Amino acid sequence: MTLLPFKDSKPLASVDLFCLPYAGGSSAVFRDWDSIFPDWISVRPVEYPGRGTRMGQRRIEVPEDLVSSLLADLMREVRRPWAIFGHSLGAALGYELAKTPTATYPLVGFFPAGRHGPNCSDPAPRRSHLAREALIDEVRRLNGSPTAVLANAELLELMLPIIRSDFLLSERISKCIELKALSCPVHVFGGSDDPEVPQDTLSAWRATAGAGFGTTIVEGDHFFLQDDVCLSQMRSTIVETLGQAVASQSCTETADKVRYG
Repeated sequence: MTLLPFKDSKPLASVDLFCLPYAGGSSAVFRDWDSIFPDWISVRPVEYPGRGTRMGQRRIEVPEDLVSSLLADLMREVRRPWAIFGHSLGAALGYELAKTPTATYPLVGFFPAGRHGPNCSDPAPRRSHLAREALIDEVRRLNGSPTAVLANAELLELMLPIIRSDFLLSERISKCIELKALSCPVHVFGGSDDPEVPQDTLSAWRATAGAGFGTTIVEGDHFFLQDDVCLSQMRSTIVETLGQAVASQSCTETADKVRYG
Protein backbone atom coordinates (compact mmCIF):
# COMPACT_ATOMS: atom_id res chain seq x y z
CA MET A 1 0.00 0.00 0.00
CA THR A 2 2.26 2.71 -1.33
CA LEU A 3 2.13 6.03 -3.13
CA LEU A 4 3.82 4.49 -6.19
CA PRO A 5 2.46 0.96 -6.68
CA PHE A 6 4.29 0.27 -9.95
CA LYS A 7 7.99 -0.61 -9.95
CA ASP A 8 10.35 1.90 -11.53
CA SER A 9 11.34 0.06 -14.72
CA LYS A 10 13.73 2.83 -15.83
CA PRO A 11 16.22 3.36 -12.98
CA LEU A 12 18.62 5.19 -15.31
CA ALA A 13 16.01 7.67 -16.59
CA SER A 14 16.72 11.41 -16.49
CA VAL A 15 13.23 12.48 -15.35
CA ASP A 16 10.42 11.03 -13.26
CA LEU A 17 6.91 11.93 -14.48
CA PHE A 18 4.51 11.55 -11.56
CA CYS A 19 0.92 11.10 -12.81
CA LEU A 20 -2.15 11.93 -10.70
CA PRO A 21 -5.58 10.52 -11.68
CA TYR A 22 -8.99 12.13 -11.94
CA ALA A 23 -11.86 11.83 -9.43
CA GLY A 24 -12.81 8.19 -9.00
CA GLY A 25 -9.64 7.05 -10.77
CA SER A 26 -6.62 5.13 -9.55
CA SER A 27 -3.01 4.62 -10.54
CA ALA A 28 -4.23 1.99 -13.02
CA VAL A 29 -5.29 4.85 -15.33
CA PHE A 30 -1.61 5.29 -16.18
CA ARG A 31 -0.42 1.67 -16.01
CA ASP A 32 0.49 1.52 -19.72
CA TRP A 33 2.00 5.00 -20.05
CA ASP A 34 5.58 4.06 -19.19
CA SER A 35 5.85 1.83 -22.25
CA ILE A 36 5.05 4.65 -24.69
CA PHE A 37 7.54 7.15 -23.26
CA PRO A 38 11.26 7.13 -24.10
CA ASP A 39 13.75 5.48 -21.78
CA TRP A 40 14.85 8.80 -20.29
CA ILE A 41 11.35 9.45 -18.87
CA SER A 42 10.07 7.14 -16.13
CA VAL A 43 6.29 7.36 -15.70
CA ARG A 44 5.34 6.96 -12.01
CA PRO A 45 1.55 6.61 -11.46
CA VAL A 46 0.41 7.96 -8.08
CA GLU A 47 -2.15 6.17 -5.89
CA TYR A 48 -4.38 8.21 -3.56
CA PRO A 49 -5.38 6.66 -0.21
CA GLY A 50 -8.64 4.72 -0.19
CA ARG A 51 -8.66 3.21 -3.68
CA GLY A 52 -6.76 0.82 -5.95
CA THR A 53 -3.75 -0.66 -4.20
CA ARG A 54 -4.47 1.52 -1.14
CA MET A 55 -8.12 0.49 -0.79
CA GLY A 56 -7.68 -0.43 2.87
CA GLN A 57 -6.55 3.07 3.84
CA ARG A 58 -8.80 5.92 4.92
CA ARG A 59 -9.86 8.33 2.18
CA ILE A 60 -8.83 11.95 2.81
CA GLU A 61 -11.42 14.58 1.90
CA VAL A 62 -9.64 17.69 3.22
CA PRO A 63 -7.41 19.06 0.42
CA GLU A 64 -4.70 20.40 2.71
CA ASP A 65 -4.43 17.06 4.52
CA LEU A 66 -4.25 15.03 1.32
CA VAL A 67 -1.66 17.34 -0.24
CA SER A 68 0.43 17.16 2.94
CA SER A 69 0.26 13.35 2.94
CA LEU A 70 1.08 13.04 -0.78
CA LEU A 71 3.91 15.55 -0.54
CA ALA A 72 5.57 13.78 2.39
CA ASP A 73 5.48 10.47 0.49
CA LEU A 74 6.52 12.05 -2.79
CA MET A 75 9.57 13.81 -1.40
CA ARG A 76 10.89 10.46 -0.23
CA GLU A 77 10.69 9.21 -3.82
CA VAL A 78 12.23 12.16 -5.68
CA ARG A 79 15.78 11.16 -6.63
CA ARG A 80 16.27 13.07 -9.90
CA PRO A 81 14.62 15.91 -11.85
CA TRP A 82 10.84 15.41 -11.84
CA ALA A 83 7.62 16.55 -13.46
CA ILE A 84 3.89 16.22 -12.77
CA PHE A 85 0.96 15.30 -14.99
CA GLY A 86 -2.51 15.54 -13.45
CA HIS A 87 -5.94 15.12 -14.95
CA SER A 88 -8.96 16.99 -13.57
CA LEU A 89 -8.78 16.55 -9.77
CA GLY A 90 -5.21 15.32 -10.33
CA ALA A 91 -4.31 18.65 -11.96
CA ALA A 92 -5.52 20.61 -8.94
CA LEU A 93 -3.65 18.33 -6.53
CA GLY A 94 -0.59 18.33 -8.79
CA TYR A 95 -0.44 22.11 -8.73
CA GLU A 96 -0.45 22.12 -4.94
CA LEU A 97 2.41 19.60 -4.94
CA ALA A 98 4.32 21.55 -7.58
CA LYS A 99 4.23 24.71 -5.46
CA THR A 100 6.52 23.03 -2.91
CA PRO A 101 9.41 21.63 -4.96
CA THR A 102 12.38 19.86 -3.43
CA ALA A 103 15.57 21.91 -3.32
CA THR A 104 17.72 18.91 -4.19
CA TYR A 105 16.15 17.99 -7.53
CA PRO A 106 14.37 20.51 -9.77
CA LEU A 107 10.78 20.37 -10.94
CA VAL A 108 11.17 20.54 -14.73
CA GLY A 109 7.57 20.46 -15.95
CA PHE A 110 3.93 20.64 -14.91
CA PHE A 111 1.15 19.31 -17.18
CA PRO A 112 -2.42 19.99 -16.00
CA ALA A 113 -5.19 18.42 -18.11
CA GLY A 114 -8.96 18.68 -18.09
CA ARG A 115 -9.04 21.29 -15.32
CA HIS A 116 -9.81 25.00 -15.11
CA GLY A 117 -7.03 27.34 -14.02
CA PRO A 118 -6.69 27.74 -10.24
CA ASN A 119 -7.69 31.41 -10.32
CA CYS A 120 -11.03 30.59 -12.03
CA SER A 121 -14.31 29.67 -10.44
CA ASP A 122 -15.08 25.99 -10.89
CA PRO A 123 -17.37 25.75 -13.96
CA ALA A 124 -18.43 22.18 -13.10
CA PRO A 125 -21.64 21.62 -11.12
CA ARG A 126 -21.49 20.42 -7.53
CA ARG A 127 -22.11 16.66 -7.30
CA SER A 128 -20.95 15.37 -3.92
CA HIS A 129 -24.39 15.96 -2.34
CA LEU A 130 -26.36 14.07 -5.01
CA ALA A 131 -28.56 11.12 -4.14
CA ARG A 132 -27.34 7.70 -5.29
CA GLU A 133 -29.24 7.46 -8.58
CA ALA A 134 -28.52 11.07 -9.52
CA LEU A 135 -24.83 10.48 -8.82
CA ILE A 136 -24.84 7.40 -11.05
CA ASP A 137 -26.50 9.42 -13.81
CA GLU A 138 -23.76 12.05 -13.54
CA VAL A 139 -21.01 9.42 -13.71
CA ARG A 140 -22.67 7.92 -16.78
CA ARG A 141 -23.04 11.35 -18.42
CA LEU A 142 -19.39 12.20 -17.87
CA ASN A 143 -18.41 9.05 -19.80
CA GLY A 144 -15.45 8.29 -17.55
CA SER A 145 -16.41 4.88 -16.19
CA PRO A 146 -16.60 1.71 -18.31
CA THR A 147 -20.09 0.40 -19.03
CA ALA A 148 -19.09 -2.86 -17.33
CA VAL A 149 -18.51 -0.99 -14.05
CA LEU A 150 -21.87 0.78 -14.20
CA ALA A 151 -23.61 -2.53 -14.97
CA ASN A 152 -21.95 -4.41 -12.11
CA ALA A 153 -23.92 -3.70 -8.93
CA GLU A 154 -21.20 -4.98 -6.58
CA LEU A 155 -18.43 -3.02 -8.26
CA LEU A 156 -20.61 0.06 -8.48
CA GLU A 157 -21.26 -0.03 -4.73
CA LEU A 158 -17.52 -0.19 -4.19
CA MET A 159 -16.78 2.74 -6.48
CA LEU A 160 -19.59 5.18 -5.63
CA PRO A 161 -18.25 6.19 -2.19
CA ILE A 162 -14.84 6.86 -3.77
CA ILE A 163 -16.36 8.93 -6.56
CA ARG A 164 -18.52 10.92 -4.13
CA SER A 165 -15.53 11.52 -1.86
CA ASP A 166 -13.41 12.71 -4.78
CA PHE A 167 -16.14 15.03 -6.03
CA LEU A 168 -16.23 16.59 -2.56
CA LEU A 169 -12.45 16.91 -2.56
CA SER A 170 -12.54 18.56 -5.99
CA GLU A 171 -15.19 21.03 -4.86
CA ARG A 172 -13.19 21.92 -1.77
CA ILE A 173 -9.82 22.31 -3.46
CA SER A 174 -11.32 24.78 -5.93
CA LYS A 175 -11.91 27.13 -3.00
CA CYS A 176 -8.58 26.92 -1.19
CA ILE A 177 -5.90 27.22 -3.85
CA GLU A 178 -3.38 30.03 -3.34
CA LEU A 179 -1.96 31.18 -6.65
CA LYS A 180 1.81 30.94 -7.08
CA ALA A 181 3.96 30.95 -10.22
CA LEU A 182 6.05 27.82 -10.74
CA SER A 183 9.71 27.85 -11.74
CA CYS A 184 9.15 25.28 -14.51
CA PRO A 185 7.33 25.22 -17.88
CA VAL A 186 3.58 24.64 -17.72
CA HIS A 187 1.68 23.04 -20.61
CA VAL A 188 -2.06 22.50 -20.27
CA PHE A 189 -4.23 20.02 -22.19
CA GLY A 190 -7.96 20.33 -22.84
CA GLY A 191 -10.68 18.50 -24.71
CA SER A 192 -12.45 20.21 -27.61
CA ASP A 193 -15.83 18.91 -26.40
CA ASP A 194 -15.25 18.92 -22.65
CA PRO A 195 -18.46 20.17 -21.00
CA GLU A 196 -16.66 20.45 -17.64
CA VAL A 197 -13.86 22.80 -18.67
CA PRO A 198 -14.55 25.67 -21.11
CA GLN A 199 -11.46 26.42 -23.17
CA ASP A 200 -11.19 29.98 -21.88
CA THR A 201 -10.60 28.65 -18.36
CA LEU A 202 -7.60 26.63 -19.56
CA SER A 203 -5.66 29.76 -20.49
CA ALA A 204 -5.89 30.86 -16.85
CA TRP A 205 -3.13 28.35 -16.08
CA ARG A 206 -0.77 30.88 -17.69
CA ALA A 207 -0.65 32.71 -14.35
CA THR A 208 1.10 29.68 -12.83
CA ALA A 209 3.87 29.52 -15.44
CA GLY A 210 7.16 31.13 -14.57
CA ALA A 211 9.23 29.52 -17.32
CA GLY A 212 7.15 29.04 -20.45
CA PHE A 213 3.51 28.24 -21.13
CA GLY A 214 1.65 26.25 -23.78
CA THR A 215 -1.84 24.95 -24.48
CA THR A 216 -2.95 21.97 -26.55
CA ILE A 217 -6.60 21.25 -27.37
CA VAL A 218 -7.25 17.66 -28.44
CA GLU A 219 -10.41 16.15 -29.92
CA GLY A 220 -12.49 14.65 -27.15
CA ASP A 221 -14.64 15.08 -24.06
CA HIS A 222 -13.53 15.37 -20.44
CA PHE A 223 -11.79 11.98 -20.51
CA PHE A 224 -9.77 12.59 -23.65
CA LEU A 225 -6.70 10.95 -22.08
CA GLN A 226 -8.41 7.57 -22.61
CA ASP A 227 -8.23 8.03 -26.39
CA ASP A 228 -5.10 6.65 -28.06
CA VAL A 229 -4.83 9.50 -30.58
CA CYS A 230 -5.12 12.14 -27.87
CA LEU A 231 -2.65 10.27 -25.70
CA SER A 232 -0.15 10.21 -28.56
CA GLN A 233 -0.50 13.98 -28.99
CA MET A 234 0.02 14.58 -25.29
CA ARG A 235 2.97 12.24 -25.18
CA SER A 236 4.74 14.11 -27.99
CA THR A 237 4.21 17.46 -26.30
CA ILE A 238 5.33 16.22 -22.89
CA VAL A 239 8.48 14.65 -24.36
CA GLU A 240 9.37 17.83 -26.27
CA THR A 241 8.73 20.09 -23.26
CA LEU A 242 10.73 17.92 -20.86
CA GLY A 243 13.53 17.49 -23.38
CA GLN A 244 13.96 21.25 -23.63
CA ALA A 245 13.71 21.69 -19.85
CA VAL A 246 16.29 19.01 -19.10
CA ALA A 247 18.68 20.44 -21.70
CA SER A 248 18.28 23.91 -20.18
CA GLN A 249 18.84 22.50 -16.69
CA SER A 250 22.02 20.76 -17.83
CA CYS A 251 23.36 23.97 -19.36
CA THR A 252 22.64 25.85 -16.11
CA GLU A 253 24.43 23.22 -14.02
CA THR A 254 27.43 23.28 -16.35
CA ALA A 255 27.60 27.08 -16.18
CA ASP A 256 27.44 26.96 -12.38
CA LYS A 257 30.29 24.44 -12.24
CA VAL A 258 32.42 26.67 -14.45
CA ARG A 259 31.50 29.80 -12.45
CA TYR A 260 32.06 28.34 -9.00
CA GLY A 261 34.60 25.66 -9.82
